[in-house]
Amino acid sequence: MNSRNSLYLLTFVPVLLAFFIWDFDFETNLTTTSDNTGITPSADIPDSILVNPYVNQYNLEGQLEQSLQGTELYSFDEGKLLQLESPEFLLSDISGENWDISASRGYLLEGQSIFQLEENVEMLKQSETFPINFSTSSLEIDLNRHIIQTDAGVLIKAPNNNLSGTGFQANLQTNEFKILNGVKATHEAL
Repeated sequence: MNSRNSLYLLTFVPVLLAFFIWDFDFETNLTTTSDNTGITPSADIPDSILVNPYVNQYNLEGQLEQSLQGTELYSFDEGKLLQLESPEFLLSDISGENWDISASRGYLLEGQSIFQLEENVEMLKQSETFPINFSTSSLEIDLNRHIIQTDAGVLIKAPNNNLSGTGFQANLQTNEFKILNGVKATHEAL
């Protein structure tokens, strides 16, 4: 073998070896954090993407209990973390009235029924007699127990009433809710 071929092999083999090592080690590693800002994937590349996902859940009587839809569903770490863009929920409370819940994005960890919503979170109670509009920056929904909570600031608007504060807990099965701190209320005169 002449010196030119040897030089070529000495140059090409390390470059090829470096490429294979880089390609072998290049995997998306997923870490999650669960704090006041929510759950966020550290990986930029999902395992799979589902466009326009839509799921309905019915009770034993065949009545719609909850529905969920979004624009894209991203799966990270083989489904251990799901990220839903523009999620929209429909949840029914104990009285049969529906709550429309939307946000910019949401996260669901595998094996848990807790959905973390982030940015521009809005809830609207569909009621002819007493509609309620609720807004916050983040919200946690326990889909099985129908419990909603946040540590963030909240604003609740109802006919002739406005409530605001920091922190919120609600049980849609008992129709009980509470604002945890710094409650301010205004009532319009009739």
